[in-house]
Amino acid sequence: MKKYEELLNKMQFEICTTLMDNDFSRKGIGDLKPLPESEILRSNRRTYVNLKVIMMRLERALYGENNCEEDETEISNRDTCSSENTESGQGATHAPRVSNISC
Repeated sequence: MKKYEELLNKMQFEICTTLMDNDFSRKGIGDLKPLPESEILRSNRRTYVNLKVIMMRLERALYGENNCEEDETEISNRDTCSSENTESGQGATHAPRVSNISC
């Protein structure tokens, strides 16, 4: 069995057991009393985190390792006072301020 098939089986098991647990917890099967919704939600949050981890592993199994290395492209100078990208090489001109309002 391939790695991604094992992960899919784990996901299916996690989802099915959570649905069954939720049902039993709400009905109170046997001598057990029904659990409050807050307890069921806490269990569902744990299942959500487990499924997110399995999804990341599944993504790695299907698409390979994701390298999060920074691109080495140079970021252009974003200074608006002077411009090096104009053909004449002259700086940008600014209109005079109308008032002393600052943001």
